[in-house]
Amino acid sequence: MNPLYVVLFAIILFWVLLGELNRRYNLSKYGIDFQGIILLWRTKRFNDFIDSMSKKGKKFWAAYSTLGIVAAVVGMILVFYFLFSNALKVVISPKPSPGLGFVIPGITVPFWYSIIGLVVVIIVHEASHGIIARANNISLKSVGLALFVAIPGAFVEPDEEELKKTSRLVRMKVYAAGSMANFVTAFVAFLLIVGLVNPLLTPSGIQIVSVEDTSNAYGFLSQGDIITEINGMKIETLQDFYDLMENTKPGDTLSIITDKGSFNVLLKDHPTELDKGYIGIVTSQNYSSPINMKLLTPINGALFWIFLLNFNIGLINLFPLPFLFDGGKIFKEIIDIKFSEANSTAIQKIFAVIGILLFAINMLPSLL
Repeated sequence: MNPLYVVLFAIILFWVLLGELNRRYNLSKYGIDFQGIILLWRTKRFNDFIDSMSKKGKKFWAAYSTLGIVAAVVGMILVFYFLFSNALKVVISPKPSPGLGFVIPGITVPFWYSIIGLVVVIIVHEASHGIIARANNISLKSVGLALFVAIPGAFVEPDEEELKKTSRLVRMKVYAAGSMANFVTAFVAFLLIVGLVNPLLTPSGIQIVSVEDTSNAYGFLSQGDIITEINGMKIETLQDFYDLMENTKPGDTLSIITDKGSFNVLLKDHPTELDKGYIGIVTSQNYSSPINMKLLTPINGALFWIFLLNFNIGLINLFPLPFLFDGGKIFKEIIDIKFSEANSTAIQKIFAVIGILLFAINMLPSLL
């Protein structure tokens, strides 16, 4: 059976059983709330932790949240420019660059790595909102855990009335805090990859990811083989391999040494480049390390997806789409300074239409 069907069946069964439990025992008395396909567990158990964090280093949180506003404005401009320019490419170019994709663990992205990345994204994002709110003496109604279909997360609910009564600057600090935390987390993950993981990795050949069944390499080379030498030249990196293949022609024979043995492969005509040899394999970089790769590989994978998801989701969250993203809330505060309430509302509605249109166009490549 297709693993995807098993996962979908398990998710559906979980929600059916949970719905039955709610019908019988009224789970709302335990702080559990159903909102369509979102499950919320509200509690005040984490409030003390957030209070404690907000009281440590008041000057730090003030500088952090102020810098968050700057990062948010820059992020708003960048993400709007990216979505607008890419939407033009989708509409005009016959081969547009990829736009927005769907993050579906196990389907569009690696399951465990993306789950870890998404959990980190949501926890640091919401905790940062809560800490900056409390650092500015705004009460929290509740803190809790969430489940969106099968993706776990967290949330913080500041007191909306207190938030409205505070200054515009404080509101912007609270709104910007989430993406600021995502950017800081992405930066820390990047530093760990570059400063800790990468120095432990030594390029040691290239690994075969797949072999075309119509190529002359088929039947000799196999998925998972590690190529270490070709025609007497050591192949340690992908660039070594690319440089060698650049100087080949159809009809050349490559003497290839792998971890499984030695093989001779006759090159065919390249499908797109005239007078260039073609071996018909897809490769990736292989590494060795003083630390067991079975331990280092998942650490590196988790850090990479923590970096990637925190940066991208933090940036998308700053898109000035009113009524939905934090960027929209910050955008509202900014235009409210210069425009009347009626004009501000009209501008927000215009940006809402533009935003939805841009998102729709950017998602077309993923849907087609």
